[in-house]
Amino acid sequence: MNIPKVKFTNISLSKEVDWIHGFLFQNEWGWGKYIIKKHPKIKKVFSFKDERERVKFLRNYIIQFKKDNQKLIEKNKIKYQTEWQKIEKDFLITLSEIIQINWPKNRKTIKAMISINPICPRFLNDWSFSIFYNYKKMSHAMEVIMHESCHFLYFEKWKKLYPKVDNKKFESPYIEWHLSEIIAPIILNDQRIKKILKQKAVFYKEHEKIKINNKTAPEYFTELYNKSKNFEQFLDKSYKAIKKNKNLFNCK
Repeated sequence: MNIPKVKFTNISLSKEVDWIHGFLFQNEWGWGKYIIKKHPKIKKVFSFKDERERVKFLRNYIIQFKKDNQKLIEKNKIKYQTEWQKIEKDFLITLSEIIQINWPKNRKTIKAMISINPICPRFLNDWSFSIFYNYKKMSHAMEVIMHESCHFLYFEKWKKLYPKVDNKKFESPYIEWHLSEIIAPIILNDQRIKKILKQKAVFYKEHEKIKINNKTAPEYFTELYNKSKNFEQFLDKSYKAIKKNKNLFNCK
């Protein structure tokens, strides 16, 4: 079986600026607060009315911050790589067994970009994601890598089962995106993966607040997972259920 390798790399300055700006000014869930929590000085960006001034401020802040923390960023990058290599093969093979699909032969690499942004976006077009440079626990870093890697194989399975669904629906705010973000931690909480991760995977707080049949959305879909014979049946039931409750998710 072909198994991709996760390659750890430094994120480009332009991507770092672009994504931090996006989460601060365009995220409907207010996720910018997580950036402010880690970088209180970034708050000053809201005093600028002009977008060019905001971008310039963020750019200068990021350059300076990375300069001041260069040793720690590099040290943690090596730590992440070392820890991940211990579990990479086991995890990726187990994930393939759970989702019931082989890793595509044409995909050799998953790119993990070390970032000062505590929010970790993923990009399906080139199988890349960003990962925060300084988690307090190494297990949190491993969970992020597992969660994002899970998305790449999950959507390969999705495209086989639902070839007519437009790929744009794999992104926020579509219901298909919401489902993918609920299912990733459900997969990581499967006992086969929990043995590797050694901690319970977390769900989005926003999804925890949604109730379906008097259960939180994560509880509801976890129950479906546990009752399903296989992953395809689970995905089928889940997709029908989330479409039925679409109004609860405030999405397209």
